[in-house]
Amino acid sequence: EVLAHCDEIAGAAATVVDRENQAQVQLQLADTEPVLDLAVENRRVTIRHRHLAEVTVNYYLMDVELLFSRAPFVQDATGVFAVVRPNLTERRPLETGLETTAFDLPEAVRNRNVVVEVTGAGLRRSQTYTPHSLDVQLVENYGQLRVAHAGERRPLPRTYVKVYARSADGQTAFYKDGYTDLRGRFDYSSLSTDDLDRVERFAILILSETAGALVREVPPPKYFRL
Repeated sequence: EVLAHCDEIAGAAATVVDRENQAQVQLQLADTEPVLDLAVENRRVTIRHRHLAEVTVNYYLMDVELLFSRAPFVQDATGVFAVVRPNLTERRPLETGLETTAFDLPEAVRNRNVVVEVTGAGLRRSQTYTPHSLDVQLVENYGQLRVAHAGERRPLPRTYVKVYARSADGQTAFYKDGYTDLRGRFDYSSLSTDDLDRVERFAILILSETAGALVREVPPPKYFRL
């Protein structure tokens, strides 16, 4: 059994030394199952896979604000696309064995807010991708944020900010919205009511017409201002 473990460490497949050992049998069976994982970043799709010859890749264009309003505290809101026809579909052949396949997003969706879905052998993986060039600085203790352009480091005024709050009883509700000022600043926590007292967590959408969109989750501020 030790020698079998050493072989597996060196890259060999799992083997059964003792057929009466249930754990060894299950391990060998698990080692023959298909494996599928997905990552999308920097306009590039990376698929990690095993025992898969081909996958189908679906692309769904999305309205970030609409999805955020429907599920502000669910970063991966991909389930809503289960009954929607994809905007683009392609089939991708894969190498056998444990491999990584990477490719650029298609030109039609490269600079768009999109959900990427990969299916194969009954497995399904999906991830939202929102290309942006936002540099968002959150000052959580005081409920403040500042938005700048990531490349140019200049403030981004007139950037739309939409805030939802989740209370201690699990209820989620719209909290406030508005636009950053000329300094790129926005106060996301202050209201003329006592609603802040009941907030357990904030979900914040930062949406720029020129620099893309970003969603962040933060706790309520620790320090209250007069």
